[in-house]
Amino acid sequence: MNNARRLGGVAWLMWGAAAFVMLPLAPPQRLGGLGWLLAAAIVLHAIATGYLWLSGHRPGFDGLLTGSYVALAEIAALQALAGSGADAYQELYLLIAVYTAAVHPPRRAAPFLGALCLIVALHPLYHRWTWAHAADLGVRLIIWLAMAALAQALLATLRAQRQALKVETEHANQLAREDSLTGLGNRRRLMADLGEQFPFDEDRMAVLAVFDLNGFKAYNDSYGHGAGDALLRRLAAKLAASLESHPHQNCAYRMGGDEFCLVADADAETAAPLVRQTADALSEHGEGFSVTCSYGWVLLPDPEASHASAALRVADRRMYAQKSLGRASAGQQSTDVLVRLLAERSSEMGVHMEGVASLCEQVALRLGLEVDSLGPLRQAASLHDIGKAAIPDAILAKPGPLTESEWTFMRNHTLIGERILSAAPALQEAARLVRASHEHFDGKGYPDRLSRDEIPLGARIVAVCDAFDAMTSDRPYRPAMSVEATLDEIQRCAGTQFDPRAVQALASVVRERRLV
Repeated sequence: MNNARRLGGVAWLMWGAAAFVMLPLAPPQRLGGLGWLLAAAIVLHAIATGYLWLSGHRPGFDGLLTGSYVALAEIAALQALAGSGADAYQELYLLIAVYTAAVHPPRRAAPFLGALCLIVALHPLYHRWTWAHAADLGVRLIIWLAMAALAQALLATLRAQRQALKVETEHANQLAREDSLTGLGNRRRLMADLGEQFPFDEDRMAVLAVFDLNGFKAYNDSYGHGAGDALLRRLAAKLAASLESHPHQNCAYRMGGDEFCLVADADAETAAPLVRQTADALSEHGEGFSVTCSYGWVLLPDPEASHASAALRVADRRMYAQKSLGRASAGQQSTDVLVRLLAERSSEMGVHMEGVASLCEQVALRLGLEVDSLGPLRQAASLHDIGKAAIPDAILAKPGPLTESEWTFMRNHTLIGERILSAAPALQEAARLVRASHEHFDGKGYPDRLSRDEIPLGARIVAVCDAFDAMTSDRPYRPAMSVEATLDEIQRCAGTQFDPRAVQALASVVRERRLV
């Protein structure tokens, strides 16, 4: 539309400028001064129309076609006023005819060309003519119509080519954003879609979940890559079908290999069931094989996921943490080895970590954590003191208060623990919890002085359970406190050192265990 408007503006300017040049050469011979006034008004109108169409006035196609009829009438009026000089304006018909035929389809351009023929046929009314003159005019008219038809055919071809190019470009863009095997969106589309959604509005929530197939490599090796591709297509179809029942916006992706992803509008109540439903769709069992999936998810907005890449890393980390729970994984083996190391170094430390891990699991369940999220928490609870393996026994077993330099050394044990656990990819999530296990709810802890929801919930649970177990156990510098006194002290620190919700859950669990 804009191109047609600009072309119309150029055509009006061209014929207005040409008429302005020709006006002194073929001046009005009729109506005297009024004829000059009318001719000048026509020329100014043509130039003004062209300027307006080029500078911002936006007529529709009906307006453009009406303008062509007006131009036709104005050129005819100039010829009528010019009398014997009318031939000077004839070529302006060609300009308007070619422009109109190029811009409008045949069904709209044909009536205009008919009007052009009629006006040309009226030429003898205001100019003497001979048969030779009529023949010349007829030939010109035929040439004009032929050039108009040629312009229309040329523009139609260009439009068809542009439309074909647009379709091909859209198809190429779709292929670039679509997994060719399953028809789901690919990683590029996932990152683009996520990028458009950040930052999230306060009143909108969505779940981002990643899924990794278990047993697919064995299936591929046993049955061949063709069968493996067929399995991926079946699972993708089941995934798409399972999401049809979800009432809100959602989109599934295949990120490559045997990894899938889901982004869907959901809240705290519907997110977990939707993720489990998707995981069920990405499973298939048969004679001699079983393909399931591990998954991790994050409910957005989330303090840990400030942008698309961060959200994907959080979900990915949780997926690998869950994956390590389903088998005797490297993560579980590493946890067992490290726990044994600490127990061999200090039997009291081994008992302490076992007690903290058991208590953390019960508190987490009381707070409503999904069972699938307990793996990293159990690992972190079991290994939250792993960094103390690098602390000298003289500091750990010191019967009196520590000096400031000794406290500085002791506070490094969470960072040391994080470095130790980060060496095992399956313990990445546990490493993050261990680092934050001595942060305080009011932001006065260490090492990063995080506060409130900036502290991972798992780390807040470990902190309160660690304090409870430590206070109810004998230490070189003091005897064990009673359970009742310990709970009173921990509740006194709720909102400053500890998360009030975690404190309330701990007290409930302890009372149910009849420790009070």
